[in-house]
Amino acid sequence: MDDKKIEKMKYEEAIAALDEVIAKLESENLTLEDSLESYETGQKLARHCAKLLKNAELKIRNVAEMDAE
Repeated sequence: MDDKKIEKMKYEEAIAALDEVIAKLESENLTLEDSLESYETGQKLARHCAKLLKNAELKIRNVAEMDAE
């Protein structure tokens, strides 16, 4: 999967894509090359999801701090 496509994904889309990658890897019907490619894609999706969650957490903290003032 293209890096630019992953970066444009919303959290829910990225999680669904990650679930698909996991299911594909668990199928045990992949060549080594396909397994490595799927693993790399899964890592990119996981990093993207983590980044989106971190950004959401920062927004929530900012709003909470503004409410506390």
